[in-house]
Amino acid sequence: MSLTMLKGPYWVTVRQHRRAMWTALALGVVALVALVGSYLWSGHTADTLRAAGCTPGSVNRACFQPVREYLDGQWATRHLIEYTALGMLVLPALFGAFVAGPMLARELESGTYKLAWTQGVHPARWLAAKLAVPAAFAVVGVPLLALAFSWAWKTGPAHDYPTYWYEPTMFVSHGVVPVAHTLLGLAVGAAVGLLVRRTVVAMSATALVVGTALAVLAQVRPRLWMVETVTGQGGVDLRGAVWQLDSGMLTATGERLSWADCTTVQPDAARACMTGRGGVTDFVDAHPPSHFWPIQLVESGICIVVAALAVLLAFRLLRRRHG
Repeated sequence: MSLTMLKGPYWVTVRQHRRAMWTALALGVVALVALVGSYLWSGHTADTLRAAGCTPGSVNRACFQPVREYLDGQWATRHLIEYTALGMLVLPALFGAFVAGPMLARELESGTYKLAWTQGVHPARWLAAKLAVPAAFAVVGVPLLALAFSWAWKTGPAHDYPTYWYEPTMFVSHGVVPVAHTLLGLAVGAAVGLLVRRTVVAMSATALVVGTALAVLAQVRPRLWMVETVTGQGGVDLRGAVWQLDSGMLTATGERLSWADCTTVQPDAARACMTGRGGVTDFVDAHPPSHFWPIQLVESGICIVVAALAVLLAFRLLRRRHG
Protein backbone atom coordinates (compact mmCIF):
# COMPACT_ATOMS: atom_id res chain seq x y z
CA MET A 1 0.00 0.00 0.00
CA SER A 2 1.43 3.36 -1.07
CA LEU A 3 1.25 6.49 1.03
CA THR A 4 -1.13 8.06 -1.49
CA MET A 5 -3.69 5.35 -0.67
CA LEU A 6 -3.69 6.23 3.02
CA LYS A 7 -6.48 8.49 4.19
CA GLY A 8 -7.57 10.31 7.31
CA PRO A 9 -5.81 9.56 10.58
CA TYR A 10 -3.67 6.86 8.98
CA TRP A 11 -2.12 9.36 6.57
CA VAL A 12 -1.66 11.86 9.41
CA THR A 13 0.07 9.26 11.57
CA VAL A 14 2.49 8.37 8.80
CA ARG A 15 3.20 12.04 8.11
CA GLN A 16 3.75 12.81 11.79
CA HIS A 17 6.24 10.02 12.34
CA ARG A 18 7.78 9.63 8.90
CA ARG A 19 11.27 10.48 10.17
CA ALA A 20 11.13 7.79 12.82
CA MET A 21 9.79 5.32 10.27
CA TRP A 22 12.51 6.15 7.76
CA THR A 23 15.08 5.77 10.53
CA ALA A 24 13.65 2.38 11.49
CA LEU A 25 13.69 1.33 7.83
CA ALA A 26 17.31 2.45 7.48
CA LEU A 27 18.33 0.50 10.57
CA GLY A 28 16.55 -2.57 9.23
CA VAL A 29 18.40 -2.26 5.92
CA VAL A 30 21.71 -1.88 7.77
CA ALA A 31 20.95 -5.05 9.76
CA LEU A 32 20.09 -6.95 6.56
CA VAL A 33 23.26 -5.75 4.82
CA ALA A 34 25.34 -6.71 7.85
CA LEU A 35 23.85 -10.21 7.97
CA VAL A 36 24.33 -10.77 4.25
CA GLY A 37 27.86 -9.36 4.45
CA SER A 38 28.72 -11.63 7.36
CA TYR A 39 27.49 -14.64 5.42
CA LEU A 40 29.51 -13.69 2.34
CA TRP A 41 32.65 -13.05 4.41
CA SER A 42 32.23 -16.34 6.26
CA GLY A 43 31.87 -18.19 2.96
CA HIS A 44 34.89 -16.37 1.49
CA THR A 45 37.18 -17.44 4.33
CA ALA A 46 35.93 -21.02 4.04
CA ASP A 47 36.58 -21.04 0.28
CA THR A 48 40.07 -19.62 0.81
CA LEU A 49 40.82 -22.35 3.34
CA ARG A 50 39.66 -25.09 0.99
CA ALA A 51 41.59 -23.58 -1.93
CA ALA A 52 44.77 -23.78 0.16
CA GLY A 53 44.13 -27.47 0.78
CA CYS A 54 43.79 -26.92 4.53
CA THR A 55 41.28 -27.70 7.25
CA PRO A 56 40.62 -25.85 10.53
CA GLY A 57 42.65 -28.51 12.35
CA SER A 58 45.65 -28.46 9.99
CA VAL A 59 49.07 -28.31 11.69
CA ASN A 60 51.03 -27.72 8.46
CA ARG A 61 53.03 -24.49 8.65
CA ALA A 62 51.76 -23.49 5.20
CA CYS A 63 48.21 -23.60 6.55
CA PHE A 64 48.87 -21.31 9.50
CA GLN A 65 47.77 -18.08 7.83
CA PRO A 66 44.73 -19.49 5.95
CA VAL A 67 43.52 -21.22 9.13
CA ARG A 68 44.01 -18.04 11.17
CA GLU A 69 42.09 -15.93 8.65
CA TYR A 70 39.35 -18.55 8.52
CA LEU A 71 38.93 -18.71 12.29
CA ASP A 72 39.09 -14.92 12.62
CA GLY A 73 36.38 -14.58 9.98
CA GLN A 74 34.17 -17.19 11.62
CA TRP A 75 34.63 -15.59 15.04
CA ALA A 76 33.77 -12.13 13.70
CA THR A 77 30.68 -13.57 12.00
CA ARG A 78 29.52 -15.17 15.21
CA HIS A 79 29.93 -11.90 17.10
CA LEU A 80 27.91 -10.06 14.46
CA ILE A 81 25.14 -12.64 14.73
CA GLU A 82 25.16 -12.32 18.52
CA TYR A 83 24.96 -8.51 18.33
CA THR A 84 22.07 -8.75 15.88
CA ALA A 85 20.32 -11.19 18.20
CA LEU A 86 20.77 -8.77 21.08
CA GLY A 87 19.14 -6.08 18.97
CA MET A 88 16.21 -8.39 18.23
CA LEU A 89 15.91 -9.06 21.96
CA VAL A 90 15.46 -5.38 22.88
CA LEU A 91 13.39 -4.49 19.79
CA PRO A 92 9.97 -5.08 21.43
CA ALA A 93 10.80 -2.76 24.34
CA LEU A 94 12.05 -0.05 21.96
CA PHE A 95 8.99 -0.47 19.77
CA GLY A 96 6.65 -0.23 22.73
CA ALA A 97 8.44 2.80 24.15
CA PHE A 98 8.07 4.61 20.82
CA VAL A 99 4.34 3.88 20.66
CA ALA A 100 3.83 4.85 24.30
CA GLY A 101 5.78 8.09 24.12
CA PRO A 102 6.02 9.91 20.76
CA MET A 103 2.87 8.38 19.23
CA LEU A 104 0.40 8.61 22.12
CA ALA A 105 1.57 10.23 25.34
CA ARG A 106 3.11 13.21 23.55
CA GLU A 107 -0.17 14.02 21.79
CA LEU A 108 -2.18 13.59 24.97
CA GLU A 109 0.31 15.68 26.93
CA SER A 110 0.41 18.52 24.41
CA GLY A 111 -3.27 18.38 23.49
CA THR A 112 -2.70 18.05 19.74
CA TYR A 113 -5.08 15.09 19.64
CA LYS A 114 -7.96 17.56 19.96
CA LEU A 115 -7.30 18.87 16.45
CA ALA A 116 -7.90 15.45 14.93
CA TRP A 117 -11.04 14.91 16.97
CA THR A 118 -12.50 18.25 15.95
CA GLN A 119 -12.04 17.26 12.29
CA GLY A 120 -14.60 14.50 12.60
CA VAL A 121 -12.23 11.70 13.59
CA HIS A 122 -13.71 9.56 16.36
CA PRO A 123 -11.33 8.88 19.29
CA ALA A 124 -11.53 5.13 18.68
CA ARG A 125 -10.61 5.60 15.02
CA TRP A 126 -7.75 7.90 16.05
CA LEU A 127 -6.35 5.23 18.38
CA ALA A 128 -6.88 2.52 15.76
CA ALA A 129 -4.73 4.49 13.31
CA LYS A 130 -2.05 5.00 15.95
CA LEU A 131 -1.90 1.23 16.43
CA ALA A 132 -2.40 0.09 12.83
CA VAL A 133 0.57 1.95 11.35
CA PRO A 134 3.27 0.56 13.69
CA ALA A 135 1.54 -2.84 13.64
CA ALA A 136 1.93 -2.89 9.85
CA PHE A 137 5.62 -2.15 10.23
CA ALA A 138 5.93 -4.96 12.79
CA VAL A 139 4.04 -7.53 10.72
CA VAL A 140 5.98 -6.73 7.52
CA GLY A 141 9.43 -5.72 8.71
CA VAL A 142 10.14 -7.97 11.70
CA PRO A 143 9.51 -11.25 9.81
CA LEU A 144 11.98 -10.13 7.14
CA LEU A 145 14.61 -9.49 9.80
CA ALA A 146 13.83 -12.82 11.45
CA LEU A 147 14.16 -14.69 8.15
CA ALA A 148 17.44 -12.95 7.33
CA PHE A 149 18.77 -13.72 10.79
CA SER A 150 17.75 -17.37 10.53
CA TRP A 151 19.42 -17.68 7.14
CA ALA A 152 22.69 -16.05 8.28
CA TRP A 153 22.71 -18.03 11.52
CA LYS A 154 22.05 -21.45 9.98
CA THR A 155 24.56 -20.98 7.16
CA GLY A 156 27.18 -19.24 9.31
CA PRO A 157 29.88 -20.57 11.67
CA ALA A 158 27.73 -23.38 13.02
CA HIS A 159 30.55 -25.86 13.63
CA ASP A 160 33.57 -23.85 14.70
CA TYR A 161 31.81 -21.38 17.03
CA PRO A 162 28.30 -22.76 17.48
CA THR A 163 25.31 -20.99 18.94
CA TYR A 164 22.19 -22.94 19.81
CA TRP A 165 18.50 -22.45 19.11
CA TYR A 166 17.55 -22.46 22.79
CA GLU A 167 19.88 -19.66 23.87
CA PRO A 168 17.76 -16.68 25.03
CA THR A 169 18.95 -14.26 22.35
CA MET A 170 18.85 -16.86 19.56
CA PHE A 171 15.37 -18.13 20.38
CA VAL A 172 13.79 -14.67 20.18
CA SER A 173 15.55 -13.76 16.93
CA HIS A 174 13.94 -16.15 14.47
CA GLY A 175 10.67 -17.98 13.99
CA VAL A 176 7.37 -16.30 14.87
CA VAL A 177 8.31 -15.17 18.38
CA PRO A 178 9.98 -11.89 17.24
CA VAL A 179 6.70 -10.73 15.68
CA ALA A 180 4.65 -11.76 18.71
CA HIS A 181 7.05 -10.00 21.09
CA THR A 182 6.94 -6.83 18.99
CA LEU A 183 3.13 -6.79 18.90
CA LEU A 184 3.16 -7.30 22.66
CA GLY A 185 5.44 -4.28 23.03
CA LEU A 186 3.15 -2.23 20.79
CA ALA A 187 0.02 -3.14 22.76
CA VAL A 188 1.63 -2.54 26.15
CA GLY A 189 2.97 0.78 24.89
CA ALA A 190 -0.51 1.85 23.83
CA ALA A 191 -2.04 1.00 27.20
CA VAL A 192 0.76 2.64 29.18
CA GLY A 193 0.76 5.75 26.97
CA LEU A 194 -2.97 6.28 27.51
CA LEU A 195 -2.68 5.58 31.22
CA VAL A 196 0.39 7.74 32.00
CA ARG A 197 -0.05 10.53 29.40
CA ARG A 198 3.50 11.81 29.97
CA THR A 199 6.03 11.17 27.22
CA VAL A 200 9.22 10.35 29.12
CA VAL A 201 7.44 8.53 31.94
CA ALA A 202 5.39 6.48 29.47
CA MET A 203 8.48 5.46 27.52
CA SER A 204 10.34 4.43 30.67
CA ALA A 205 7.36 2.56 32.12
CA THR A 206 6.75 0.71 28.85
CA ALA A 207 10.38 -0.37 28.55
CA LEU A 208 10.25 -1.63 32.12
CA VAL A 209 6.96 -3.51 31.73
CA VAL A 210 7.88 -5.09 28.39
CA GLY A 211 11.38 -5.99 29.61
CA THR A 212 9.90 -7.63 32.70
CA ALA A 213 7.37 -9.56 30.62
CA LEU A 214 10.06 -10.87 28.27
CA ALA A 215 12.24 -11.85 31.24
CA VAL A 216 9.35 -13.81 32.75
CA LEU A 217 8.72 -15.55 29.41
CA ALA A 218 12.39 -16.52 29.23
CA GLN A 219 12.15 -18.06 32.70
CA VAL A 220 9.02 -20.10 31.98
CA ARG A 221 10.00 -21.02 28.41
CA PRO A 222 11.41 -24.47 29.35
CA ARG A 223 8.00 -25.40 30.80
CA LEU A 224 5.90 -24.26 27.85
CA TRP A 225 6.18 -27.71 26.29
CA MET A 226 6.54 -31.13 27.87
CA VAL A 227 10.16 -32.19 28.18
CA GLU A 228 11.47 -35.54 27.03
CA THR A 229 13.20 -37.75 29.58
CA VAL A 230 15.94 -40.00 28.28
CA THR A 231 17.37 -42.76 30.45
CA GLY A 232 20.33 -45.10 30.14
CA GLN A 233 22.78 -46.98 32.28
CA GLY A 234 26.32 -45.63 32.38
CA GLY A 235 25.32 -42.22 31.07
CA VAL A 236 23.06 -40.68 28.44
CA ASP A 237 24.54 -39.67 25.10
CA LEU A 238 22.55 -36.80 23.61
CA ARG A 239 23.64 -35.66 20.16
CA GLY A 240 22.75 -32.48 18.36
CA ALA A 241 21.48 -29.16 19.65
CA VAL A 242 19.56 -30.59 22.59
CA TRP A 243 18.39 -28.24 25.36
CA GLN A 244 19.28 -30.08 28.56
CA LEU A 245 17.28 -28.94 31.58
CA ASP A 246 18.03 -31.47 34.30
CA SER A 247 20.06 -34.62 34.78
CA GLY A 248 20.78 -37.16 37.48
CA MET A 249 20.03 -40.78 38.34
CA LEU A 250 16.88 -42.74 39.07
CA THR A 251 16.56 -45.19 41.93
CA ALA A 252 14.82 -48.55 41.61
CA THR A 253 11.62 -46.90 42.89
CA GLY A 254 11.80 -44.04 40.37
CA GLU A 255 13.05 -41.39 42.81
CA ARG A 256 15.22 -38.73 41.19
CA LEU A 257 18.71 -38.02 42.50
CA SER A 258 20.42 -34.78 41.44
CA TRP A 259 24.07 -34.74 40.47
CA ALA A 260 24.46 -31.54 42.49
CA ASP A 261 23.89 -33.49 45.71
CA CYS A 262 26.99 -35.55 45.05
CA THR A 263 29.28 -33.26 43.07
CA THR A 264 29.41 -30.84 46.00
CA VAL A 265 30.14 -33.60 48.53
CA GLN A 266 32.29 -35.99 46.50
CA PRO A 267 33.37 -34.19 43.33
CA ASP A 268 35.94 -36.86 42.47
CA ALA A 269 33.57 -39.77 42.97
CA ALA A 270 30.17 -38.38 42.07
CA ARG A 271 28.94 -41.52 40.30
CA ALA A 272 29.97 -43.73 43.21
CA CYS A 273 28.11 -41.35 45.50
CA MET A 274 24.98 -41.54 43.32
CA THR A 275 25.01 -45.35 43.14
CA GLY A 276 25.63 -45.47 46.87
CA ARG A 277 22.41 -43.52 47.35
CA GLY A 278 20.50 -46.03 45.25
CA GLY A 279 20.92 -44.68 41.73
CA VAL A 280 20.56 -47.39 39.10
CA THR A 281 20.25 -45.50 35.80
CA ASP A 282 20.96 -42.04 34.43
CA PHE A 283 18.29 -39.66 33.24
CA VAL A 284 18.27 -36.38 31.31
CA ASP A 285 15.32 -34.02 30.90
CA ALA A 286 15.69 -32.15 27.61
CA HIS A 287 14.04 -30.37 24.72
CA PRO A 288 15.21 -31.76 21.36
CA PRO A 289 15.40 -29.45 18.32
CA SER A 290 11.96 -30.71 17.25
CA HIS A 291 10.47 -28.78 20.19
CA PHE A 292 11.55 -25.45 18.74
CA TRP A 293 8.32 -24.78 16.85
CA PRO A 294 5.91 -26.00 19.55
CA ILE A 295 7.59 -23.75 22.12
CA GLN A 296 7.62 -20.87 19.63
CA LEU A 297 3.90 -21.25 18.92
CA VAL A 298 2.91 -21.53 22.59
CA GLU A 299 4.96 -18.48 23.57
CA SER A 300 3.63 -16.52 20.60
CA GLY A 301 0.07 -17.45 21.56
CA ILE A 302 0.63 -16.16 25.09
CA CYS A 303 2.01 -12.89 23.72
CA ILE A 304 -0.89 -12.41 21.32
CA VAL A 305 -3.46 -13.00 24.07
CA VAL A 306 -1.74 -10.55 26.42
CA ALA A 307 -1.40 -8.05 23.56
CA ALA A 308 -5.11 -8.33 22.79
CA LEU A 309 -5.94 -7.69 26.45
CA ALA A 310 -3.63 -4.65 26.47
CA VAL A 311 -5.29 -3.24 23.33
CA LEU A 312 -8.72 -3.79 24.90
CA LEU A 313 -7.53 -1.96 28.01
CA ALA A 314 -6.24 0.90 25.85
CA PHE A 315 -9.61 1.37 24.14
CA ARG A 316 -11.44 1.15 27.46
CA LEU A 317 -9.17 3.82 28.92
CA LEU A 318 -9.79 6.02 25.90
CA ARG A 319 -13.57 5.61 26.11
CA ARG A 320 -13.64 6.19 29.86
CA ARG A 321 -11.67 9.42 29.65
CA HIS A 322 -12.90 10.84 26.36
CA GLY A 323 -16.14 9.10 25.57
